[in-house]
Amino acid sequence: MTAERAISTIRLADLPSPPKAALDIMDLCSKPGVKPNQLGQIINTHPVLSAELIRIVNSPFYGLAKEISSIKHALVIVGFDALRNLVLCVSVKNMLGKKRIEGLDTTAYWEDALRRAVAAKMLAPLCKVDPDQCFTAGLLQDFGLLVLLHYYQDKGKHWQELRVADPLKRIEMEKLHFGQTHDEVNRILADSWKLPKELSIPLGHHHYHAMDEIEPEIIKICQLLECADWITAVYTADDKKLVLENTRRLAKENLGLQQDVVNDVLENLPNEVEVAGQALGLRVKSEVDYEEVLRQCQVTLADENQTYQQLTWELNKALEDRNRYAEKLNQEMTIAQEVQQSLLPQADRVSVSVPVYGFNIPAKTLSGDFYDFFRVANGKVFFNIADVSGKGITAALLMAKTCSLFHCMAKQVDSLAKLMTILNSEICENAVRGMFVTMVAGVYDPESDRVDIINAGHLPAFLVNNSKIIELPAQALPLGIVSDWKFKQFSFKLDGMSLYAFTDGISEYKLEDGTMLGLEKLKRIIADKHTISAENRLDAILNAVLAGKELVVDDDITFILMDCGQQ
Repeated sequence: MTAERAISTIRLADLPSPPKAALDIMDLCSKPGVKPNQLGQIINTHPVLSAELIRIVNSPFYGLAKEISSIKHALVIVGFDALRNLVLCVSVKNMLGKKRIEGLDTTAYWEDALRRAVAAKMLAPLCKVDPDQCFTAGLLQDFGLLVLLHYYQDKGKHWQELRVADPLKRIEMEKLHFGQTHDEVNRILADSWKLPKELSIPLGHHHYHAMDEIEPEIIKICQLLECADWITAVYTADDKKLVLENTRRLAKENLGLQQDVVNDVLENLPNEVEVAGQALGLRVKSEVDYEEVLRQCQVTLADENQTYQQLTWELNKALEDRNRYAEKLNQEMTIAQEVQQSLLPQADRVSVSVPVYGFNIPAKTLSGDFYDFFRVANGKVFFNIADVSGKGITAALLMAKTCSLFHCMAKQVDSLAKLMTILNSEICENAVRGMFVTMVAGVYDPESDRVDIINAGHLPAFLVNNSKIIELPAQALPLGIVSDWKFKQFSFKLDGMSLYAFTDGISEYKLEDGTMLGLEKLKRIIADKHTISAENRLDAILNAVLAGKELVVDDDITFILMDCGQQ
C-alpha cells in the first residue's frame, strides 16, 4: 500500500482530537491582543483542566519560586505559548482513552515520549530555541505511531520490534507495516488541530527537514527533535553502541554540539524524565541509569573486539595463504613466460638466408601476440605475425597452440592457402567460444623472389619501395570465426622491397600528448627510417615512436620486417 493510499484510508473524523475546550483555549492563546483575564475566565469554566494546569505549573518540573494559585497568575508567569503547550500535552495524554491494544505497552510508549520531550527541552537552550515548545513537540513527535497502532488494532504485535529499532530502521518498518509513517500522520493531526507552524512543521518533518522554504529556526527545531529521538533510542534500541555513535554524530553535524554535551544530556536525562512524568501524571518505570547504558555499550564493544581479533587472525591467515599461492602462481607464470618466449624466433635464426627480423614486447607476463619465421626443407621461408583476441592466460594458450600448429603444418603443406584453411578449421573446433586470431601469414621463395601472403582480419601490412608505401589490407576473416572459410593468397615479387607487419599495440600506442600513433604517423616513421640497415631498422622505428619517452605498454607490441636487400 502506498503512503498516499494508506493516509487516505484514515478519515479525518477517525483521527483523535483534543476536547473542544482545549482547542478553543489553544486557538485563543494564539490570537493577538488577548488579555490574561479574558483567557483565564475561559479556562476557569473547565475546572478539571484548570486544576491540572495549576498542578503542573507548581510542580518541580517548572521550579517556580512561588506557588501559583490561579490561571491568571500562571498566564502572567509562564506566558500564553507555554500554557497553550501545556493544554495540548494534557489533552493528548488522555486523548486515546483506556482501550488496550494487544502487544502495546502504553506505559513504555509514554516513557519514551517523555524521554524525547525532556531531551528536546534540555537541548533547546543550547540551540537558542524555546524549551517549552521543544518539550511539547518532543512529547508529540511519535504520537502519529500511537494513532496508527490504535487505528490498525492488529499491528500492535509489531510494537516491541519498532521500539528496539533505531529511528531510521523504525521509519522503514512503519512503511512496511502501515504503508505510512508517524510523521505523515502527524502532519494530518497538526492541520486538523490548527497548530501553529512552530509546532506543526517539526511534528511533521523531524525526520526529513531539508526544505528551503522553512525558516532556519524551525529547521533547527526539526533537527533538535531528530537528535532527541536518537538520544531516546540510546536507552531503548538493541544496538546501543551504533545508536550512541550516530547520536553524537548528528548532534555535532546538525546542532554543533560536542560529545561531552551529549553525554551530559544522557546522564541527566533519567532524573529529568521522572520529574516530568510526575508533573504530567504519567507513570514512569524506574529509569535505566546512563552508566548502565555505557556498560552495555562496553560489553558490545568487548564482543566486537573479540570478533575483530578473530577476524584479524583469519584475515592474516588468508593473506598468508594468498601470498603463498601468489608466489606459486608467479613461479608458474614465469615458467609459462619462458615456454612462450621459446616459441618465438631466436636471434641465431636470423641470417642472410632468412631475411626476417622481429620483436615482441608483452604488456603483461604472458602475451597474446606472436610472430615466427623459419626455413623449410625446400628452401622456402615461412613467416607470420598474429594477435589473439583477449588477454591473459587464455589468450596466451591460444597463441601457443596457433604458433605451434603453423610451425608444424608449414613443413607438411605446400600451399599457404591450404595451411591457413587447416589452421582455421582447427581453431574453430577447439578455441574458447568468442576467441579468434588475426594473422598476416606468408611464404617467401628465394629462388623466384616470390611472396605469397594472406591477411586474415589483421591490420594492413606495408610493402615499401624507396619510401613509397603500399598497403596490403585484410582479404579474409580472422581465424576461428567461420570454419569453412576459403582462403586465397596474394602473390608478388619482392624485388628489393621491404615488407612490414605489426599488431595494434604499436598503431594504438599513446604518444606523449595523449593521442594514438595511428597508421599515417607510423607510415611516416617507417619511410624516414627505411634507409637504415635491416637488422637495426625496427629498433630505430621503435625509438622514433617513443621520442625519448620511457616505454609504457598498454597492449602487446609485435613487429616483423622482411628485407632482402642484404642478399
